[in-house]
Amino acid sequence: MKKVFLNSILVINLCLILYFWSTNSNYLITGNDPGGFLIALGRLAGLLTELLIITQLFLISRFSFIEKEYGFDKLVGIHKKVGMFIGVFIISHPLLLTIGYAKINNVSFIKQFINFQTNWEEVFSATIAAIIIILIAIISIKKIRNKIPYEVWYLSHLPIYFAIAIAFEHQIQTGDMSQGGAMFYWYLINLLTISILISYRFIKPLYLFLNHQFVVEKIIKENHNVYSIYLTGRNMKKYKFQSGQYATLIFMQKNMWFHHPFSFSDTKNGRNLRFSIKSSGDFTSKIEKINVGTRVWMDGPLGTFTLDKSVKKKFLFIAGGIGITPILSILKSIPNNKDSILMYSNKTQSDIIFHEEINRNVLKTYYFNTNETGERINIGKIKEICPDYKDRDIYICGPVQMKDSIVKELRSNNLTAKQIHFEKFDY
Repeated sequence: MKKVFLNSILVINLCLILYFWSTNSNYLITGNDPGGFLIALGRLAGLLTELLIITQLFLISRFSFIEKEYGFDKLVGIHKKVGMFIGVFIISHPLLLTIGYAKINNVSFIKQFINFQTNWEEVFSATIAAIIIILIAIISIKKIRNKIPYEVWYLSHLPIYFAIAIAFEHQIQTGDMSQGGAMFYWYLINLLTISILISYRFIKPLYLFLNHQFVVEKIIKENHNVYSIYLTGRNMKKYKFQSGQYATLIFMQKNMWFHHPFSFSDTKNGRNLRFSIKSSGDFTSKIEKINVGTRVWMDGPLGTFTLDKSVKKKFLFIAGGIGITPILSILKSIPNNKDSILMYSNKTQSDIIFHEEINRNVLKTYYFNTNETGERINIGKIKEICPDYKDRDIYICGPVQMKDSIVKELRSNNLTAKQIHFEKFDY
């Protein structure tokens, strides 16, 4: 029902925008002048750009109503796809307007563009906003994004809020939404979106920060490159999360002021929270140097990698490396865990973490040490170890290549999408 409701809201907004656009642009497209038609299309491109930007903000707002339905990782995936359309529309908007007005005024494209920048109110600032958005879109292209450190990528997105404010001012001053019911509607959807964004991205984490006052309690070395950070604070019994979920953390220590997502690696106990982190990058390599007592800003819990999304009564868990963390949390939350199977893959035996906890909570565990034995988890091994795998919910967490390969094989063997559970940590 939530998906139907959200899709309906999007369709209604699109219809309203088309209505207001057609009402204000009717005089431009009734004649035979191609310039007028191009101007009308340019205005529509501008309106669709703003609608998609609002949609983007809504998708990353962490609004619990939709996050609990889709999962934040899927919302981020949709966010990326929507971003490609924004790039198309935001380039089309000034391009079509400039060509259209150049035809009507019988001047060159360059002369008309300069006229826009020097004589039209709010156009120069809107051009700045467009340049900012286009640059961020370029940085977000996968091949470019993968070469940029997460912290740099994150900071590069902050100017987007400035660009959005400029674009909004441009449209209510000069565009099709500058008067009457159209202006009221435009204010309404923008203010609602910004309110949701501020409430869930800033006010909710601020409330958690002030209410719980999270601090680092201790850091435990689990193996040669994995550390468990324990957080404690006030009113810990009131902090709620589901096993399998994650949170984004900011450690308030020098050179650590960037939020990163980490899974809860233990169940709720009312005393502390445990996050187990592999040292594998510039940020995570500093985890062991975090001081006990460091304050922590937390945003979460997030994610739908939880038991309430299951459709069967039996489970198969597949973990790779540090991907064991949310799975262990889930395993420890299943009462009388007699019918769960765990397949846990690592490069070497020394990479295994939480061996004792796993043995205490899972009766059937199968370890794979790929560098030592050459064995890997695939559909053949799944059928051998778990012949009734089609009658189980399958939870997968591990490296992207491993996860994608197993999911593809499971789906090719006619497992329903509802039985296969995974999340993708990406930016």
